[in-house]
Amino acid sequence: MANLVLAYIMPLLAYLFIFTLVYALLAKTRVLGDNKFVHFMLSIIVAIIFILSPMATQFTALTIPWIAIFMFMIFFILLIITFVRGKIDDIVKSKFIAIIIAVIILIIFIISAINVFGPLVSQGYFSPEGQGAFNFFTNPQFYGLAVLLIIAGILSWIVTQK
Repeated sequence: MANLVLAYIMPLLAYLFIFTLVYALLAKTRVLGDNKFVHFMLSIIVAIIFILSPMATQFTALTIPWIAIFMFMIFFILLIITFVRGKIDDIVKSKFIAIIIAVIILIIFIISAINVFGPLVSQGYFSPEGQGAFNFFTNPQFYGLAVLLIIAGILSWIVTQK
């Protein structure tokens, strides 16, 4: 029963997760400036693309639990080290440890991508003939995406007005 409920709300959870993550990263890093409209609009666009693509939702659903487990393990290990040593500053500020954590997270992403997108690559969707791209632009779902992006632009403009 719980799996059925989770299966129905997983695309919504993936949408909210991606929207929040992209908006937070854009607002924190200020890569695109301080314009909240741009942050909001780009976050909606990326989240809509993720929710419209079942493979992207599957990739997110496969990756999030592994990253959460990994972060819990790191927290637990650091907690044990704190009890044993008393100070944790040297370990937390170490560039070597940061590189190891980044490599492990990258490995998790690569394994998830191979599991989700591997069959797509083996079927020849990204073939040199380009038939996959032509089919994408002639698909009615592409036009639905265009309408959703227009609605997202209007919504972002309305929400971010001062």
